[in-house]
Amino acid sequence: MPPIVTTHDDPRATGSAPSSGLQYQQPYPPGQPARPRNLSTNSLDSNASAALTEGEDRIHLTSAAAGFSNPHGNADENEVEQGRRRVQRPQGHYGERGRTIGTLKTMSRNIRRASMRVVNLAGVTLEDRPIRLEDESPDLSKRNAPLPGQDEEMPELSREKLRGRTLGIFGPQSVIRRAMLSVLLWRWTEPIILLLIMFNAVVLTIQAHRSVFETGREDGYFKTWEDHALFILFIIFTVEALARILVTGLVLDPTTHWTDYRLFFQKVKATPSKVHSRFGTVPSGSTVNIIEAKLPSESGSVNTGRQRSDSHAYPPGHSTERSSTWIGTKLGFERHPFQLAIEKQQTLSEQNLPYLRHSWNRIDFVAVTSFWVMFGLCITGAETSPTRHLYLFRALSVLRVARLLAVTSGTTTIMRSLKIAGPLLARVSVFVLFAIVLFSIVGVQSFRGSFRRYCQLVVPDGDPIVFEQSCGGQIDPFSLNATGYYNLDDEPTSTPKGFICPLGQICKEQGSNPHEDIQSFDNIFFGALQVLIIAGANQWSPSMYQMMDSDFYAASIFFIVCIIILNFWLINLFVAVITNTFSSIRVETKKSAFGAGTSGPVIDEKAEEWTMMNRQRTGSRSAIQEWYLRTQLGWVLLIFADLVVQGTRTATSSPGHLQFLDSFELVATIAFDVEMVWRIAGYLPNWRGFNEKGVNWFDLFLAIVTTIIQIPPIHNWTYYPWLTAAQLARFYRVILAVPTMRPLLLRVFGNMNGLWNMTLFLMIVNLLGALIAVQLFRGDVPADNHMNFGETYTAFLAMYQVFSSENWTDILYLTSDSSAPYKQALIAVLFYVGWFFFANFILLQMFIAVINENFEVAEEQKRARQFDAYLRKAEPSSTQVNWMEKWNPYRFVKAAPKSVAVETMPSGLVLPLKKAIVQDGRGRRQGSRASVSQFPFGEQEKQKGVAGTLRRLFDLDKDVPDTVQLASLKALRRESVAMQAQLEENAEHRLDYLDANVPDPAIDESHEAMSERVAQKADFIEAHPTYDKTFWVLSNQSPLRSLCQKLVTPAGGDRIFGIAPSPIAQPFFQFFVFLAVIGGIVVAAIATPAYRRQYYSDHGLQRNTWFDSADVAFACALILEFLVKIVADGFIFTPNAYLLSVWNVIDFLILIALLINMITTIVKAGGVSRATRSLKAFRALRLITFFPWMRDTFHSVLFAGAKSLIEAALLALLYMVPYAIWGLNIFSGLMFTCNDDNAAGKADCVGEYLSQPVDDVDIGFLAPRSWDRPSPSTTFSFDSFGSSLLILFEVVSFEGWIDVMGVAMDLVGKDLQPQLNNSQRNSLFFLIYDLLGAVIILTLFVSIIIGNFSSRSGMALLTEDQKRWIDLQKLIKRQRPSKRPKTKPSSSWRAWCFDRAVQKNGWWSRGLTGLYIIHIVALATQTFTNSSTVNQIRDFLFLVLTTIYAVDIAVRITGLGLRSFRANGWNLFDVFVVTGSFATTVPIVLGSKNFAVEQLQKLFLVCIAFKLVQKNSGLNQLFKTSISSLPAILKLLLLWIVLFIFFAIVFVEVFGLTRWGSGETHTQNYRDFFNALIMLVFMSTGTVSYPACTNSGENDPDSDCGSTGWAYSLFIAWNLLSMYIFVNMFTGVVVENFSYVFQLNNSRGSINRHEMRAFKKVWALFDVEGTGFLTSASIVPFLSKLSGIFEVRTYPIEFSIGKIMEQSQANLNEPRTVYSAPVISNPQKSNNIDIRRLGDVISQIDQREITRRRATYIRLYHEAKITAESGKGISFTK
Repeated sequence: MPPIVTTHDDPRATGSAPSSGLQYQQPYPPGQPARPRNLSTNSLDSNASAALTEGEDRIHLTSAAAGFSNPHGNADENEVEQGRRRVQRPQGHYGERGRTIGTLKTMSRNIRRASMRVVNLAGVTLEDRPIRLEDESPDLSKRNAPLPGQDEEMPELSREKLRGRTLGIFGPQSVIRRAMLSVLLWRWTEPIILLLIMFNAVVLTIQAHRSVFETGREDGYFKTWEDHALFILFIIFTVEALARILVTGLVLDPTTHWTDYRLFFQKVKATPSKVHSRFGTVPSGSTVNIIEAKLPSESGSVNTGRQRSDSHAYPPGHSTERSSTWIGTKLGFERHPFQLAIEKQQTLSEQNLPYLRHSWNRIDFVAVTSFWVMFGLCITGAETSPTRHLYLFRALSVLRVARLLAVTSGTTTIMRSLKIAGPLLARVSVFVLFAIVLFSIVGVQSFRGSFRRYCQLVVPDGDPIVFEQSCGGQIDPFSLNATGYYNLDDEPTSTPKGFICPLGQICKEQGSNPHEDIQSFDNIFFGALQVLIIAGANQWSPSMYQMMDSDFYAASIFFIVCIIILNFWLINLFVAVITNTFSSIRVETKKSAFGAGTSGPVIDEKAEEWTMMNRQRTGSRSAIQEWYLRTQLGWVLLIFADLVVQGTRTATSSPGHLQFLDSFELVATIAFDVEMVWRIAGYLPNWRGFNEKGVNWFDLFLAIVTTIIQIPPIHNWTYYPWLTAAQLARFYRVILAVPTMRPLLLRVFGNMNGLWNMTLFLMIVNLLGALIAVQLFRGDVPADNHMNFGETYTAFLAMYQVFSSENWTDILYLTSDSSAPYKQALIAVLFYVGWFFFANFILLQMFIAVINENFEVAEEQKRARQFDAYLRKAEPSSTQVNWMEKWNPYRFVKAAPKSVAVETMPSGLVLPLKKAIVQDGRGRRQGSRASVSQFPFGEQEKQKGVAGTLRRLFDLDKDVPDTVQLASLKALRRESVAMQAQLEENAEHRLDYLDANVPDPAIDESHEAMSERVAQKADFIEAHPTYDKTFWVLSNQSPLRSLCQKLVTPAGGDRIFGIAPSPIAQPFFQFFVFLAVIGGIVVAAIATPAYRRQYYSDHGLQRNTWFDSADVAFACALILEFLVKIVADGFIFTPNAYLLSVWNVIDFLILIALLINMITTIVKAGGVSRATRSLKAFRALRLITFFPWMRDTFHSVLFAGAKSLIEAALLALLYMVPYAIWGLNIFSGLMFTCNDDNAAGKADCVGEYLSQPVDDVDIGFLAPRSWDRPSPSTTFSFDSFGSSLLILFEVVSFEGWIDVMGVAMDLVGKDLQPQLNNSQRNSLFFLIYDLLGAVIILTLFVSIIIGNFSSRSGMALLTEDQKRWIDLQKLIKRQRPSKRPKTKPSSSWRAWCFDRAVQKNGWWSRGLTGLYIIHIVALATQTFTNSSTVNQIRDFLFLVLTTIYAVDIAVRITGLGLRSFRANGWNLFDVFVVTGSFATTVPIVLGSKNFAVEQLQKLFLVCIAFKLVQKNSGLNQLFKTSISSLPAILKLLLLWIVLFIFFAIVFVEVFGLTRWGSGETHTQNYRDFFNALIMLVFMSTGTVSYPACTNSGENDPDSDCGSTGWAYSLFIAWNLLSMYIFVNMFTGVVVENFSYVFQLNNSRGSINRHEMRAFKKVWALFDVEGTGFLTSASIVPFLSKLSGIFEVRTYPIEFSIGKIMEQSQANLNEPRTVYSAPVISNPQKSNNIDIRRLGDVISQIDQREITRRRATYIRLYHEAKITAESGKGISFTK
């Protein structure tokens, strides 16, 4: 049989193997002789040619247990290579028969490869094996390497070596064991098992394909043929499992005696989690037998310094030293110390690798065991009973099908990539779950029992009627005052809150919560479920509004904070992990992380002769082809015209118009048939050229299909509208014809293999979940639901619905409610919560990573584009309006020639006077002499008091002097030192040059250029004096202008001859204007349309109301600011004109809008119209221009990358257009329903019917029947192109598609009443649309925003080495030096306290960690049903714990001292929360019932629980990661809040008086400002709430029916701006700041908390004051004490002088001879040095390593000297 190949040399092999070849591994333990090779057992003998002829394409099965290697260790490699090489036959030798045989062999080969991945009898983890790159070597011996996408050949089993006893019974010579081995060795075993697994999936699908409501669910077994088939299948699966167990063992290693449990725990720890080998991994829990796995001691051991023998797996030029990161380690690329020996140990231990040591085997074991448990339950009748269903085991048996996830190499690669990302995903999951637990604790404390309160109508002598309205009180019928609700004991509470039930109803607490007590905050588990629903950002708003009704209005704050922190912030950590991990996999492997194939072909946009398939240039074109290419645009226009014509169809189209549409389509079909004939003729006689382009075949296919469907029988067929998809598919040519769409489309679908693999993976996982769900819930869910799990397809739709997160709680509550009577509710909740967590938080985010791969900049292009990115970061276009310079009259005025003396003019500078001098160049701000001299930078830094606070608030000192720019340039020069290549022999010379601080020529040149620019500007102003006069009148000497210049900042840079802004007057004037803006916003929030109408009703229609007067006054403040700015620097055509700044232009437009609003308010009381009244909202946008950081954020969000966003939006729109027409063809005129369910159709939907508004209550009234469009959430239809496009726009955001699909699935026919699930096929329309639209288009927006954000920050253009350097800098700069006392206290008590305070892993610290865990558990025990005694015990426990925390604080203060204690932020946090907890817990323990005290106690107790984050390293690291992104998130959030305010005012002004309909309630409306804000929040998560009434008319435009135009404009604008842009910007921020944590998780050079603590401890020895700076004299001793990852010693510690002398000690007791080595004695130090030993020790020193370490030390020393700040020293973070 073929031997096992390994990546290392065999120490027992004779001779040396070639360096590039693969070596054989000796399977026998050391000392055992090799047995003669059995040539009859799957091996190659002298008749190898016959064997090759019979099985030339044979693939070695993985049915071998890993480690069963070739028994003949010294086999000839040429024999093996010959056995692997395929026989090359001449092409065309066999003709058609040969091609048929080749096709069959290819199919056989593919099936066997799939069986290797799926069945994997060897038990090796194929996902962890390295991805072999494409071999480009011309060497013929290497041409047989696996191609990309193929699997590497795996080793086979050997009959000659079976180790140990399996199950303690079956030895190596056991007949049964060897028979089982023969079964596994059979070449068809794996393919057969693969087919059986597929057949298992088919049987399970067919078993449930019929509706259970028609056939019923049979109890017991052997009732259907599917039961018999599954029974036979699992007998075979059981035999397979037993065979593998008998051959390899169950759990213990076969060589380990079953009674020796101690050996079970003996492991070889190569890496923290797994030991890697050439063929897979041994999980961390695997046992490695130390007795059997002894290291060889013979000579010829492996030279660890040799290059890897598998280096051919890398592309040419790729060094194996490159893959040293964490990903490289996980993929097996990195060679650790002793890794070769570890691999030997592991390979020996993998012989007879026990069955349950492999993850897939464990899943199979669960599936097979569960089947037989289920079978026993069915036979005994215990599986079902009237009160219990045990379908769990039936569902678990489906897991056998899970192996199909590895059916293709692409899905296998995805699983491997997920496994690599697994540790980080698990860590993020724990962090997110910890945050969910904290929020759920707060929820339980605040809202327990709140879901139980409902309004009810008391019926005399009958049961009360309970309504669905949540409440917190009712109207007392006697006093007519609001009173509190009634609790379970019918006792009224004291305080009313929330919604007050109307008179005649009472608010009563019910005995249970909705959905079988699952929807509640009554305990920690249900609370965590509700918080998870909020984190999913879908179906959270109903719970929020329900809580606002049953509790206080402020309850919305809890939900909004949860959304912001969990969904917008922490959940995005999953995106960050997936995108960063998969990106690194791509960098390390040069392959996509989503498939084994290479990237897609690149199409040259400028050369049409480049083909799409093989990147080869076609030959010369024929005349026919030339004429065809000239008509290409015409064909595109014809496609577009055809689409426009088809879009004119409506539900009410006349027969004549429909006939015209059919005729036009027939003509278009014939035309495109002619086009295909023309195109084919253009390729003749070289017809093969037609085949080379896939687009030709696709167009030919469309032409054939569209021609066939024009045949009358097919054209008149019911399903003809579905076939029109072929006609609409031609629209892709229109998309490609749009110039900007072609490259974007290629970038989106550039990795088509990855998208296909990810889609296939999603479908398989979804199908697997559907098969499990249908086994669990089939027959239990009522039939009157769309997702009733009656058959496999509805279960598939339900699982996909949860994946999309749209109304996923409907599925959750539906299954839990239905399963509760059968004791399966817990299983239902856990199943769907787990699926939602994996599908929505991980699986959906992987599509982002797929598309994001295509937007990455090529590594070789990054350095060339870094400089351009730096220039773009200066934002030249954001600060200047350069188009205005073209109209500047001074460009055409010739200056009078004269000399101009400029004080700052550089010597020898010649200033040519040009007309272009009026331009501001690239828009950079030059430093002015006036500002530098009159207000130096140092004084600004020292500005104190209110003025200094205001200057810092408005960031007025950001760009004052040019010295800041020079300082930054110098800093860049210093940082660039660290990026130099390694210094070797000339290290000292180069660094001495740098240490001399030689001026940088680039800096001097930049300074000279700036000075020249200022001088030229001054010269031009003096030549044209009127140029610097405002209104050509006021010069700089004018007192009025000078006063104004002191109040405002110039627009175009510092003033040349003017006065700099006053450091005191400027901030106060800025603050005055800021208050005016805030005042205007407050007035707009209070004086809503409803308020004004009530005010006018009470006081009459007045013109000078208080709110109108306030609006005018605040508008006048903005007018005053405008006048001051134009007087100070001019309005236009001046050096610093007002309009030269784009932000001033925005201010000017805002001012115009406010003036229109003010004038119309003055002219007409109440305003002219809602349009003019809504203009007051623009004052909110004025907040953006006040703060530079907000302007930058605004620019980053809306301006930077706007082109890419517009292109993505256009692509999404172009995608929706043909789909809208397809939906129009299919559903036009069908989506109608009668409000009377008993009506058969439109003909019966007349008259009146008895409507019952309350379920289960025989109370009704007559209502008119109505045949109208359905409105499950919003009113929609496909009756016209516009309405079809509108509903598809809503569906593309994954919102509302379930409602639309449900209506489509119920369709029966035209004018017929819909029936539940009558047309399930219609759901395919929405599934395809959602998959391509919602999944891909939405993730396209996310990818573009992430790319724009990364490009904006420069991270997208950094190479991998630069990223690691930046990431390391981020980590270091995040640290702060330890603030500890200079010396350890001398007092024993203080010394003891000092040790407790500084020891992070001591018993004291671990004990506190345990107390924090107890604290959290105590908080989690709070429930709705807790008695007062339990609450008192818990409060007393909290008091005890708080006392212990206080003692800990006292110990730390005593040990560290107050000064050092205050230096740590966590210590201050401890003092705050412990003090607050103590102050609130004591009164409660003493019996206080004060509401405020109780709420504060809850807050402080939860804050104390947060201390666990500090104690846990993993949580602490992720917490710091989140905090690192907090500044950027806060800036983005504040900008978002400004837009919230703007849109809230607009919505209130437009829809504040809109009549409520089915979609509005007393809280869910736009009646007031805060309701509008909350509405905007949940609309930002994708929920769109249209006002019910939009039928305004010309006669009454301001009626209470709203406005159709305003509704479409505002809702779509907010949806695009908020959900598509801002929400995704949070993702970009988190991804940007998460990268460095990911990079530092590599195996080499990982800097953990312990390394940083050791570094800070050494730093504290030399920086006793904790200043964060070291003196220059301390550099050398500081560097000498560093250890671990920071060690920079020239000589390693083992070669220090002390260690060398210790190892060189002479033994004077030994007898001395003439051959003895001389001894050097030192009587003072009692040292006796043996010269010979000394020489031996010194000879072990690696001179090259010492030279490298010395160069590193010298470089670091000199860089430390260079970066030292004058008067301070070396910074801690530099």
